[in-house]
Amino acid sequence: MKPRVVRIAVWLWVVAAVVQPASSVLALIDVRQGVVAEVAQRFPAEPAVAQERVVVAVLALLLGAGLLIAALELGLALALNRGKRWARVVSVVLVGVVAVIAAVGPVHFVVASGIPVVAVVVSFLPAARAWFGGGEK
Repeated sequence: MKPRVVRIAVWLWVVAAVVQPASSVLALIDVRQGVVAEVAQRFPAEPAVAQERVVVAVLALLLGAGLLIAALELGLALALNRGKRWARVVSVVLVGVVAVIAAVGPVHFVVASGIPVVAVVVSFLPAARAWFGGGEK
């Protein structure tokens, strides 16, 4: 039977995957004006339509990155649920990436990155070792 700490870690990853896109949308709202100002400053000779296209492209890239992270979080939840040992290692790497993004991003990124940190810690608790310790499942 799957240990309780593993079930908790899996659900924390699912919650993180739901919170991540919301955090990305909040970030877009926060940074939009800054991106508009930066584009206007760097490309003053470009028409307003071209500047707006650049802004939209940058914001779409930011949103896409958030959605990619959410998809990775869901994938990790599935792999952890199945007892894949590699998923714990990948989760540590993903948390490192998310932590770096949170360190340079808006405050809600810190909240969104806290959930995966707790999920990683829980997945490495001694009670979870048996679930992941038996080799590939």
